Amino acid sequence: MIYLSSVDTSLLTRQQVIRETDLPKVDYHCHISITEYSDPANPTIIAVSKEEFVADLQEAGIDKAVVLSDARTSPQQVSEFCSQDPSRFIGFGYVNAVQRGMGEEVLRQRYELGLHGLKLYPCSDGYKPDVTHAFKVYEAASSIGMPIMFHHAGMPVSYDHLYHTDPAQIDVIAECFPELKIVLAHIGYPRVDETLYVARKHKNVYCDISWPYGDVNHPSFTYLLWKDLLTALNMGVMHKLIFGPDSPGVRQRPYVDMLLNTNTYAPHRDLHLPLDKVSNMLDKPAQPLLP
Repeated sequence: MIYLSSVDTSLLTRQQVIRETDLPKVDYHCHISITEYSDPANPTIIAVSKEEFVADLQEAGIDKAVVLSDARTSPQQVSEFCSQDPSRFIGFGYVNAVQRGMGEEVLRQRYELGLHGLKLYPCSDGYKPDVTHAFKVYEAASSIGMPIMFHHAGMPVSYDHLYHTDPAQIDVIAECFPELKIVLAHIGYPRVDETLYVARKHKNVYCDISWPYGDVNHPSFTYLLWKDLLTALNMGVMHKLIFGPDSPGVRQRPYVDMLLNTNTYAPHRDLHLPLDKVSNMLDKPAQPLLP
């Protein structure tokens, strides 16, 4: 159950927001450590222990969490972390998809490390996702049902090139590999509209709503999220949006509360987001992507 003590109940009621289902609530975008860029000139590294991680999930009412490999945390480290509580943690590995032998490495990470998906960082590794050199990775992942999450957002650092985060590149991959389950992180920010359109075109493309903006504590963040969710509603793809705050940079409980309160900044009641569709993001869309 999700606890909503900080939610503005003048807008929401517990009955409107919480639907009792048998589906686990899922955070689909977690790290063991993260570089936080609220101040791009002074990034900081935030790390979390297993005990802190579980406490955060429990406070938010989240049952399962996808733990991602990244530049600071290797697939081996993610595997070891997730093995502490395999019923709760789902590990994702990492490869540089254009290097030699990565198709075989995908299989190794799945069967030797027990990882259930991949997180790719084309913008940091310097390649376009739709280059044919990367296709061996997509073939391998598709053949064994491993979802691939693309870090599909430009970070405020000079070496992350937006050239490598064009949704049109994912459009090609989704068509070439229709059985490959694709998740575009951060709603593809700053190309949100194009990213949502790719999700509309392809049944195998999903998006997570993890932290794509600046100061999550400023009201403008909630407004920007509301605006993007309204676009998703208009395109008919809210059912393909997956919850994930990008913890530990953003903790689960405040992000859940903010998500369920996005209508605060709607300029008119006619533009309120349907609360059932908002709360659905906490469970339903992630189910086809779980092991």
